[in-house]
Amino acid sequence: MKQLRFSIPLILILLTSCSKNNQGLETSINNQQSNWLVDTDDILYMNLEKDRIKSLDHPDFIEIRDSHVNDEEKVFVYQHNGIVHVYPLSAIQPHEIVNDSIGDHYFAITLCPLTASSLAWNRNINGEVTTFGVSGKLYLENLVPYDRNSGSHWSQILSLSINGEYIGETARTENLIETKFSTIKRAYPNALVLKHENCDSTSCGSGLRSTLEEPDGNDDNLEIGANNKYFGIVNDERAFLIPFTIMKNEISIIHTIVFQKQIIVVSSAAKEFIVSYEVNNKTFSPVSDSLPIIMKDNIGNYYDMFGLVISGTDKGLNLKSPTSFTALTFAWENFYREIEVMVQ
Repeated sequence: MKQLRFSIPLILILLTSCSKNNQGLETSINNQQSNWLVDTDDILYMNLEKDRIKSLDHPDFIEIRDSHVNDEEKVFVYQHNGIVHVYPLSAIQPHEIVNDSIGDHYFAITLCPLTASSLAWNRNINGEVTTFGVSGKLYLENLVPYDRNSGSHWSQILSLSINGEYIGETARTENLIETKFSTIKRAYPNALVLKHENCDSTSCGSGLRSTLEEPDGNDDNLEIGANNKYFGIVNDERAFLIPFTIMKNEISIIHTIVFQKQIIVVSSAAKEFIVSYEVNNKTFSPVSDSLPIIMKDNIGNYYDMFGLVISGTDKGLNLKSPTSFTALTFAWENFYREIEVMVQ
C-alpha cells in the first residue's frame, strides 16, 4: 500500500518498487558461481563483444566562443579547480563514455541513452587510474561500463561494481550538471567544449534508441508518472525524486531533509538546470540574473552553479553534492526499493 507522508509545503509520496530488484542485491547460488552480484537474467547481451561502442579516451576541446553548438542543445557540465568542461549531447551520445582529465584529476562521464541517465565517476580506484569502456551489456536496460585495469563490470545507475575484481565496490560520483548550452555559455564564457568527431561504424555510434530528448513507450506503473524524467538523490536502495514540474522560471530554492541530511534543491525552468547540495544550518536564497552565481547564504556568501563560494568569508569552499542524476521513471522503479517523490 502506498504510504503518504506530509510536510509543509511539500508532500512526499513513498513508493515501493515492484521490479525484480525488490529483494536487493543478494547474490543467488548461481550468481555466486558466475561471480555476478546481480541476477544475470536481467543482463541483456551477456556475450556481446566489448568496445563495439568506442569510448572517447582522448577527448579534444575547443573554447566555448569557437563552438557552434545550438543554444538549446542539452549539455553535461563538469568543473574542477575552476576549469569547466562541457559535453554536448550530440558529441557524447555516440560514445556513451568519455574518459577525461583536468590536470592530474581523472574522471569519466557516463551516459546511458536508454535510461536518460548521466553520471561523473572518479577514475582513480584504489590508488590506480583506470579508463572505462562500454561492455555492450545492459543491466535492467542500463549501461554497464567495465574498467580496463581489472575488467570489472559496473552498473552505471548504481555506481556499483557487479562483477570482477572490484565486485561490491562503489564508484565515487562527482557533480555533473545537465542543462542547455546557452546557460553555460552565459555562466562560464571561458569553458571548454568537447569537439564533435566524425563517426563511422568503427569509431562510434551506439545504435541505441535514445530517450534523452523525447521519452516514449509504455509504462504499466503510473504511480510516479509514466515515462517522465525525475532528478533523483540516491542512497543505497533508496531514491528521493524531484519532478521537473516543481521548477519555476526564475531560480528557486527548496530546503528539505533527504536521508537525514539537510539538502537544498536549486532549479530554474528557464535556464533548464536542477542541482542539489548538502548544507549545515544555513539558509539560502536565490540570486537572479547573475550567472554563474545562483544563490547566497544567510552570512553573505555567494555561490555558483557548482556550489562553489565565489565571494564572501568562505570564498573557495565548495558545498558537497550528494549522488544525484536524472533518469526515466522505469529506471527509478527498476533500481530502487524505496522511492520518495516530492510534489508541491
